[in-house]
Amino acid sequence: MSKPAVLTKMCELHVIDMPQDEKLAERFQTSFPTAGYDESAGQWRMVWKKGTYAESNARLEAFFAENGVAVTHIDKC
Repeated sequence: MSKPAVLTKMCELHVIDMPQDEKLAERFQTSFPTAGYDESAGQWRMVWKKGTYAESNARLEAFFAENGVAVTHIDKC
């Protein structure tokens, strides 16, 4: 496993800090087309609607597991 991805949940905003890997980033963008990369913060950001948090977490965890990346969660919601 590579460096873990850090998923910070801030209610409707999810911030994803993941290993700097071009192929992983390409797969992430394809899997989550609504995600945007914030150059100044060096993190991916995604907005999730209330009521879909469990689904979003499951999708993110599945994505990272399939790509051999551990996930650390920080809940600020």
